[in-house]
Amino acid sequence: MRMFRMFAAALVASTAAGAALAADLPSRKMAPPPVYAPPPMFTWSGFYVGLQAGVLWDQIQGANNGANAWWLSSLFPVAATNVWWGYNNGASTKTGFAGGGNIGYNYQVGNFVVGAEGDLEGASVWGSGLRASIRGRLGFAADRVLFYGTGGVAFMTRSGSNTYGAWGYNWGGNTNSSRTGWTVGAGLEYAFTPNVSTGLEYRYTQFSGNTGNTGFFGYQFGGNTKINENALRLNVKYHFGAPSAPTIARY
Repeated sequence: MRMFRMFAAALVASTAAGAALAADLPSRKMAPPPVYAPPPMFTWSGFYVGLQAGVLWDQIQGANNGANAWWLSSLFPVAATNVWWGYNNGASTKTGFAGGGNIGYNYQVGNFVVGAEGDLEGASVWGSGLRASIRGRLGFAADRVLFYGTGGVAFMTRSGSNTYGAWGYNWGGNTNSSRTGWTVGAGLEYAFTPNVSTGLEYRYTQFSGNTGNTGFFGYQFGGNTKINENALRLNVKYHFGAPSAPTIARY
C-alpha cells in the first residue's frame, strides 16, 4: 500500500512538472497570411513632355489669280498669258523634314482620355521655318495602348521667298512671313513603362491668307495662295503620371 502511494505521488509530480514545462514553451499559433498589395493600375493621366520628328508634304496652291489681268488677256490668249507672265493657278509640291518638342496633359476617365497638347518644331520645307500647334485630344485607352484624334490651331513661319512660274510667282513675300491655319489628325501611342511611351501621328494642316504677286513690274494678281500640308511624325514622351492612391493593408 505504501509503495502504491509513493508511485501515485511520483506520477502526480511528473505530470505537474510536464505541464509547467509546456507552459514555458513558445506558442505555435499560426501567423496571419501576408497581404497581397496589387500594383497600381496604369493610367494615362498626368503631364508629359516629349520629342518628335517627321516628314512633311506641302502643296502650295493658287486661287483666283489673274482676275484683274484684263489688259494681258486683251493682248494675248489666256493660255499663253498664264504661262508666259507667271500666272499659276495650279499647285507646286515640296517635301521636307521637321523636328522639335511637345508638352501636354492627359486626363483618363474609364477608358476615355481627354487632353491638350502644344508643339514647336523647325522645318526644312520651303527653306527654313517653324511649325507650331495648340490642339485638343480625345482618345480611347486599352490599357497601355491609346488611340486618339486631335485638332486645333496651327502656325508657321518661313524665311526667304519661293517662286515658280515664268516670272517668279511669289506666294509669301521676299522676307520673313508667317501664317495661321487649322490642323486635324489621329495617332496611336503605346506605353512601354508607366513613364515612357512612343507613338505615330498623322496630321493634315491648311495654311492660307497670303496674297501672291509676280516679279514683272510688281504686278499684283490679287490671288490668295494656300498651303495644304500632310505630315507623319514619330514621338517619344516622358509621362510624369498621376499620384497613386495609398494601399491600406487589412488583417
